[in-house]
Amino acid sequence: MTRLMRIHGFDRFGSADVQAVHRVPEPTPGAGDVRIRVTAVSVNPGDIKVRSGQRQTSFPAVFPMAMGREAAGVVLETGADAHAGLQVGDRVFGSCASGIGALGEQTLLTAQSATPIPDGVDDAHAACIPVAVATAFDALEELRIGADDTLLVLGAGGGVGVHAIQLARHAGARVIGVASSAKADLVERFGGVHVASGPGWEDRVRAAAGGSRRVDALLDCVGGDVLGGGIDLLEQIRSPQPGTARVRSVADPAGASAAGDGGVTRRRTAEVFAQVAELVARGAIEVVVDRVLPFDEAARAVAHVESGHARGKTVVTLDGPVQA
Repeated sequence: MTRLMRIHGFDRFGSADVQAVHRVPEPTPGAGDVRIRVTAVSVNPGDIKVRSGQRQTSFPAVFPMAMGREAAGVVLETGADAHAGLQVGDRVFGSCASGIGALGEQTLLTAQSATPIPDGVDDAHAACIPVAVATAFDALEELRIGADDTLLVLGAGGGVGVHAIQLARHAGARVIGVASSAKADLVERFGGVHVASGPGWEDRVRAAAGGSRRVDALLDCVGGDVLGGGIDLLEQIRSPQPGTARVRSVADPAGASAAGDGGVTRRRTAEVFAQVAELVARGAIEVVVDRVLPFDEAARAVAHVESGHARGKTVVTLDGPVQA
């Protein structure tokens, strides 16, 4: 007999009104998958784009499909190619396999991304690592951020931005973070220099850069005209350096290509996720969780992210150890 489970997802592309709770068969792992009982799921702005159909090429949907692309939980079954170190009953987090979402009672993680949750990290925070925190980690690695650098972050109050500030500060860099005034305390809490977004932000960045001080690299989480302004600003006030500009955009890779760079190459491997999780476990960086809601309130969680007002990550929890 086919066993069914609940997911919060969508059976067609569209706006929030296509979301509903569906009953679907429990997933069967392929050779490169790990099946988990889900305890926590992080909701991201990118999940809204998947639901709308904007990301059909990179994230194909198999309807009905659960919302979400990252989860934490307990291993129920491993595919033939799963890492030998993973055992049934292990607490893990990771990225979902192609064609399946996270927000359900069970999901499939890719075996290459499924990572044991270290002691001192709870499920709610672990579930936030694969998308926002690890994206920031990959971006700063590509930007080669070090102790002598000043990094400009556009959209510094969002999920990627606030963790990029912490990672850059951990590396010893100075950070100028452009964000709304409502998120000034969040930027400053982690050692960034806050610059209010809105008209005139470029002049405010110049002032924050301190005259002869340079800005060496740009991480964009906004895109569009803001990214264009950031690239122009970087060219005006950075010190001349050999090679291409140090620019990465998680919101507008095509726009960043105008500076000779582009988007962030996501690795999504257990090796990278383990490095990030260890930083969290040691307290070197803090996973910023704004709101934790139960599965029955998953629609509220998605709406909170879609509003653009979340101050950090939004997490949906299911039964299990999910402290936050």
